[in-house]
Amino acid sequence: MPLPARARPLRLRALVLLLAVAGCACLLAALPARAAAEPSAVLALMPLSPDTPAGVEPLPDQEPPEGAGLPEVLGYLNGHPEFALGAISATQSGYSQVQALLDITAGTRTSKSTYDPSTPPSLRFVQDGDGGLIVDWISAVLRADSAPADITPGLLASSIPGGVGYVGIDEQPNLEAVAAANRDGAIPSVSIGPGWSVALRVKEMLREHRFVVALLPPGFDGDRQLDQLIADRAPDQLLIAEQAPPPFRGPQLLWAGIAGLREGSGGSFTSATTHLDGVAAGIDLLPTVLDHLGVEVPDGVRGQQIRLSGTRDAAVIHDLDDRLSVISARRMPALQTFLYTWLAVVLLAGIVRDRAGVRYALRLGGLAMMWLPFMVLVTAAFAPSRQAELFTLAGGCFLLALLTDRLVPWPRGPAVPAIAGLLAYAADLVNHSHLIIRSLLGPSPRSGSRFYGLGNELEIVLTVLLLIAIAAALRRRERTRGGAIAFVLGGIVLAAVMGSGRLGADVGGIFTVAGGAAVATLLMLPGGVTKKALGIAALTPLAGLAALAAIDLVSSGDGHFTRTVLHGSVSDQIDTFERRYTLAWNILKSGYAPLLLFLCILAVTYAYKYRRRIYGLRVEADPVWRACLFGGLGAAVSGSLFNDSGPVLLFIGVVALVFLTTYLRAGPDGPAAAGAAPPGETGTAAPPAPVPAAP
Repeated sequence: MPLPARARPLRLRALVLLLAVAGCACLLAALPARAAAEPSAVLALMPLSPDTPAGVEPLPDQEPPEGAGLPEVLGYLNGHPEFALGAISATQSGYSQVQALLDITAGTRTSKSTYDPSTPPSLRFVQDGDGGLIVDWISAVLRADSAPADITPGLLASSIPGGVGYVGIDEQPNLEAVAAANRDGAIPSVSIGPGWSVALRVKEMLREHRFVVALLPPGFDGDRQLDQLIADRAPDQLLIAEQAPPPFRGPQLLWAGIAGLREGSGGSFTSATTHLDGVAAGIDLLPTVLDHLGVEVPDGVRGQQIRLSGTRDAAVIHDLDDRLSVISARRMPALQTFLYTWLAVVLLAGIVRDRAGVRYALRLGGLAMMWLPFMVLVTAAFAPSRQAELFTLAGGCFLLALLTDRLVPWPRGPAVPAIAGLLAYAADLVNHSHLIIRSLLGPSPRSGSRFYGLGNELEIVLTVLLLIAIAAALRRRERTRGGAIAFVLGGIVLAAVMGSGRLGADVGGIFTVAGGAAVATLLMLPGGVTKKALGIAALTPLAGLAALAAIDLVSSGDGHFTRTVLHGSVSDQIDTFERRYTLAWNILKSGYAPLLLFLCILAVTYAYKYRRRIYGLRVEADPVWRACLFGGLGAAVSGSLFNDSGPVLLFIGVVALVFLTTYLRAGPDGPAAAGAAPPGETGTAAPPAPVPAAP
């Protein structure tokens, strides 16, 4: 039945009202859905309690106190199963609180010594209306410009549309606000209030900004705020809870937990910067946050995206940090213990056997030093206490040297420790260098310079071991094509292992190995050194780099060489070149380096001038040992020229050759057994005297 005329307007009004209500409902429903679909990120910085036992880090030459390692924040993070656990490498080389925060904002870092000045400025946060400013920010920018790298403080906040918000705590310095500053040192939105309201204010700040940096109160109060942040976390929100960089001295690994990572699997995290489960770098936060927000990562950023990897085990991560924290403090005491042990052996042998005993003890010490690279991997596997490690290293080296000298006739004994060391390091590199990074000769992940593979010190050590292994193992003791091929093949294999991004990841090692193997090969050629052979030897490093590029491309080795050289721009390559030689020059002119360089030159000159007196006719006339010794010197020189450690490699190489010389000279029929040559005779040695062989 048709409606009355008066009811039609009412019906029309009701229909319009119904459509309006439905439209508003759809609009309101759509707005939260769109906001929820837009990813966000929060960086919550957790400071240590004022009464934390590990209040300060040890100086580089001190052993840290028992229980050091800053477990407080890790304990809180471990109580939240939502987090993937790990540690963040704060800075590269020298640590400072300000530098750690600046590195987060830049996504790129370099060694402290390449900055001018080397120490970052004393920044300070001030609130300016609804926003904030970092005082003396211009000094940080100018200092970054002085470094041989593309470093832009504030790049993280400037890359995010709308900037970054900061939530701080009243009556605190709020230096952590540096992590939220843009390229001008400004923070558009700041909320300063009581510690109990941090999580609430972060939730409000996220309505205006997609990324928020927040300072939590220390201790249990901060953990309660973290509980609330986890409860408020949206499914598409990245929540990074990291220990706030402390105002300590010494290298730092900062505990961290991350929820919302999209790539990888596991209960801990890593990145291509470190290739180490449970460890990422501070510069990795920038690409991780920007990628999560869907923002393009700027060119020049060297940090890599953090991904899930490994199992979730806070104890394992803590144990790793404990081990890494003692490595640098034990290196010099370990060497001193070894030398004192050698001195004791020499004195004891001299008392028992007179000159023959001293000669035997000297030979034993030279052989024991060749066992040292192998033994540091053994102690790394057990991570003993300080005293146990020092005495195990010294005692183990001399015990193995004693057995080697008893079972293998002189001068072939060095082949045993050299081959054992090379095989052990190759096996551990295949196993992701778990023992190498924990050894006293390994790199320093805690200092942020290298997290896996081989450091510069090991590259020269392994190169000399290779030359010794080949020289001691060759049966024919004259110049032969087969001997030359042995040095070539050995150099190729070691260079591939050392330089591959999936193994040693040490590009500079290519030049070190190539220099040593090329010199040894030239001296082993039956026809002598020719112009053609010299030309081929000069091109060897370039051929090695080309081969390394092919290996990394085929194996997808994501190392520094692949990212900076193969995929980097010309500017990146120039920065790398400048940075390496800036570091080398700084090392050369600092401390005792000039004196050590002078001593190395004197030692090499003396050994060459009096080579027959030092080595005796048997060794000096042996072309294989001559190739080994000159090859070791060539490796030390080329390594010093093409690595950022500079003269350090020359010093290590010369010291290694001194120990080899000690072994060769103190043989049963070596020059030490025959006595010194008469004064003034530099080209001949006295004939062997009928001295009984040492045991």
